[in-house]
Amino acid sequence: MRRSIAALVVAAQLAVSSAPAFAGPTAASAAAAQKAFDAGQDLFDKGRHEEAIARFREAYAITKSPNARLMVARSLLAMGKTVEAYEELSATRIEAATLAEQQPKYERARDSAAADLAALEPKVAKVIVALAQPEGARVTLNGTMLPAERLGVAIVVLPGKVVVDVEPAKGAPMHREEVVVGGQTKTIFVAPGVEASNPEPITPAPAESTTGGGVRIAGYVVAGLGVVGLGVFGVTTAMAQSKYDGLIADCGGKRCTDPRYAEVIDEGKRLDTIALGSLVGGAVGVAAGALMIALGGPKAAKKADARVVVGPGGAFVEVGGAF
Repeated sequence: MRRSIAALVVAAQLAVSSAPAFAGPTAASAAAAQKAFDAGQDLFDKGRHEEAIARFREAYAITKSPNARLMVARSLLAMGKTVEAYEELSATRIEAATLAEQQPKYERARDSAAADLAALEPKVAKVIVALAQPEGARVTLNGTMLPAERLGVAIVVLPGKVVVDVEPAKGAPMHREEVVVGGQTKTIFVAPGVEASNPEPITPAPAESTTGGGVRIAGYVVAGLGVVGLGVFGVTTAMAQSKYDGLIADCGGKRCTDPRYAEVIDEGKRLDTIALGSLVGGAVGVAAGALMIALGGPKAAKKADARVVVGPGGAFVEVGGAF
């Protein structure tokens, strides 16, 4: 029942464009292509997919219609040939999209191929085989020979283990095995001395003590933000002082009442406000961060001595002890 419903959906999708799609150079060829397509559709509906593919390919050979190629892909998919179906759908989508620019009747085939491809994406993986020395090399992927033009491009495979064997023009043969999952694209780089495309990173041995260090790290962050705040205080204070000095000079050392300087006065007040806020926030951040650094280190480490130093040149956290 489900197969019959699917067949009816396919027939409905193609009904609008199937007849004009087979417009060939002669009436005889158009009729032959339509006959082959109809026969293929009938075989597809009956579940005789391999025979249907032969008839759809016959129609495609005459007309190059994406509708016929779409049915080839769906027949392959019904046979469980997922990789072959994916490649056929990819070609169908490209051909239909190109034709649809001039002939809107192929938009349905384009969109149908795109939808089928989207449904297949989680069910396939892609590998890119890259060689350090491709000249003259003989490469196989899962036992299938790869021509030179397929090196460095994505190749559709089923999820699971993939095997790459390389016989270079010079040197010893190389063998690589990788595992890919559905929806993944993985590059397999093959070169002498490279054992895997994605070697596991070397993890350094853990420190003697690993508890409590997160608070110390957060302390450094908080103290750093505090220092930044104090730095903003220094900059904005200098800017406000500069505007004040310029204002006094322009007004002859007296209080300015000229409306022309209202914006300068407002800007100076704004800078003073920012400076004050930065000073308070920065001092609090540095103090809190220093406390977190001093008390939040790993338990096995010696307690660090930390203090806040604020001077004419700014502020910083001074930390002593062994970490």
